[in-house]
Amino acid sequence: MTPEDQAIITEWYRKIDGEIRIGLIRAEDDRSKQIHEFCEDFSRLAPGVRIERKENDGEQAPEISIGENISYQAVPLGRELPPFLDALGGRATLAGKLPSPVRDALDQLRVPAMLKVYIAPQCSFCPQVVTLLLSLAASESLIHITVIDGTLFSERAENDHIRSVPTVILDDQFRWTGAIQLEELVHMMLTRDPSQLGTDSLRKILEQGDAAGLAQMMMESGKIYPAFLDLLTHTKWPVRLGAMVTFEFLAEERKEMASQVIAPLWDRFSQVDDKVKGDILYILGESKDPGVIPKLNSVRNGPYSSEVLEAAAEALEKLS
Repeated sequence: MTPEDQAIITEWYRKIDGEIRIGLIRAEDDRSKQIHEFCEDFSRLAPGVRIERKENDGEQAPEISIGENISYQAVPLGRELPPFLDALGGRATLAGKLPSPVRDALDQLRVPAMLKVYIAPQCSFCPQVVTLLLSLAASESLIHITVIDGTLFSERAENDHIRSVPTVILDDQFRWTGAIQLEELVHMMLTRDPSQLGTDSLRKILEQGDAAGLAQMMMESGKIYPAFLDLLTHTKWPVRLGAMVTFEFLAEERKEMASQVIAPLWDRFSQVDDKVKGDILYILGESKDPGVIPKLNSVRNGPYSSEVLEAAAEALEKLS
């Protein structure tokens, strides 16, 4: 952190009234150390900023979080420091920077939008794009922004085929490089095909406690979203649980739709661990589709653990 950065933070803090909290997720790598050191220096210069250390679930990259919908997988210093400070202390001001037509359009957003923006410390244009995206997140809680330093997290940049910065990616499907038009970006958020939403977007719906809403979305489209199957077989139990609650809504309201998950789930059955196998068997039982009985019998009479055999027997009871 340069003396200039320190002076900017100190001056910013003089204008802050009340406590501010930022989250910190650590991991076992050098990037985590850099991000942690930034947070420590930041809280020293701005004593009213409280650092809340959050547990890493084993899959998360080290990051700083602001509220529920802004994350930094970056060390926001130099050119990136002012947008970070704006997001931290002036959400209302940030939201006010949006043109009225964009703010009005955001009122129609009903589905979470997961945005990643790749930056680099030497990029002079990146802070402008970051500020625009942070303004969207400040105005609408359904918009989730992750700012990623592509030089610091080079493996993520390579995985997302980043060739230049800034690059903005929406739901791992749509991308913009260089200048972006907010109107175009928001239009894409509003007109996306919900069935093509990724697992992160669907998971966010479940984390917000809206399993019934996700079920309703699929019922309105008349098909099971491909990413929903990934949630039903996710390695983490809380994710599977939310998806299973969604499935129960489907099975109650639209039995024929619930049956759409049987074949693809059965295809995954042999590839997952026993806990996930048990949940798949539970779902087959909840489908109330008699066509699953031969599958359940093959498990009950097969070389499986007692946990899986018990789940198969319980599922068969529901169909008897």
